[in-house]
Amino acid sequence: MELRTINLSEKHFECGGRNFNIYDSLSFVRYRELQKLNLEFGFSATFIDIFENVRKAMELMNKVQFVDAAVTLHNILSGIASYDDKNDPALRMCALFINEDTEDVTTFEEGKMREKIECWSKELDVLPFFQLAANLVPGWISASQDISRAGTKEEKQESEA
Repeated sequence: MELRTINLSEKHFECGGRNFNIYDSLSFVRYRELQKLNLEFGFSATFIDIFENVRKAMELMNKVQFVDAAVTLHNILSGIASYDDKNDPALRMCALFINEDTEDVTTFEEGKMREKIECWSKELDVLPFFQLAANLVPGWISASQDISRAGTKEEKQESEA
């Protein structure tokens, strides 16, 4: 089965026989949830983040700073374990703005959010959802580009050395 790609500019799509609308505004309740998800999305651990933290823990072990190393390793494990507990923050953010016709947009229900994401996952490509989430977090796109450019410069310098 091939995944469908939704067009976010249309502000409406159908999935699983259900009609979804993309809103530009949020209720106060959903805005508070968005604030939490912004942090989670903006500071989510990448492979490189995890690698660097493992390296840091090893350095602390070599310096016989066992308590600091244990805290670093605990944080890594906690971060990894949380991925199994919930959907990606990008999808959860989108679920705040994308609602069914009959949905009460003034409330937030974790179960309803999971239900919508489950529906989308059966038919739709994830990329537009990630793009929407990236646009919702102030400064995320420019910060991501800066990090990417910095990584490219470091790789170039290492290969030249």
